[in-house]
Amino acid sequence: MATVAIPSWPVRRLQLFTLSAVLAACGKPAEEAQPTAAEGSTRKLAGVWPSDFKCSSIITDEAVGTLLGGKATSIGSPSSVPRGLAHPCAYELVTATGPEYWTYDFDCRPDYKKQADILFTQYAKTSAELVAAYNAEADAGIKPSDAGVQRAPEVSAVVDVGAKGLDHHGQGLIFIDDDAPCYVRVVGPDAPRRLELSKTVAKNLTFANAPMSPRPFP
Repeated sequence: MATVAIPSWPVRRLQLFTLSAVLAACGKPAEEAQPTAAEGSTRKLAGVWPSDFKCSSIITDEAVGTLLGGKATSIGSPSSVPRGLAHPCAYELVTATGPEYWTYDFDCRPDYKKQADILFTQYAKTSAELVAAYNAEADAGIKPSDAGVQRAPEVSAVVDVGAKGLDHHGQGLIFIDDDAPCYVRVVGPDAPRRLELSKTVAKNLTFANAPMSPRPFP
């Protein structure tokens, strides 16, 4: 998955998807045959081709709404994604205070750990830089409205989800799963609910249903 820059404040509806919908084409190569277990073996295959992956296999719309406190509806993403990645799971959440937009996406490619480590470092760094820039403007007497900022950016924070998690920029959370070979990014406007959604995704994501090239169970 390509590394993407965090959008400047304020975060608009479509910008919520910039952490998860990026660049190029997706799907399994036409010439790539699905692997099969050895002849005579009863071993099952783990994983779901990313192009066949369904978000409802992780959490239903109804469960998303219950968890986040509103009525959630899946919204399609017209953006293409790099080969080997599933499309992001995106939702419009209708709440008493208005609509919100939430998304989560997976990277279960062979180099997922390397890419996750890069993003952890990048997100922590840019979160700190945005906070420093905001504070510098405040010290200079520049009001948030003058700079087009609706709310102060937030520093990153380590969170307890999966094998390793980081909440960042006041809009996203990234974690490395503890039983599937994937990292996951969750985007939404509220830190406590980002964490709860992340924990649910982490609980329901397994080696068996991860969006990755199918392979025999170990």
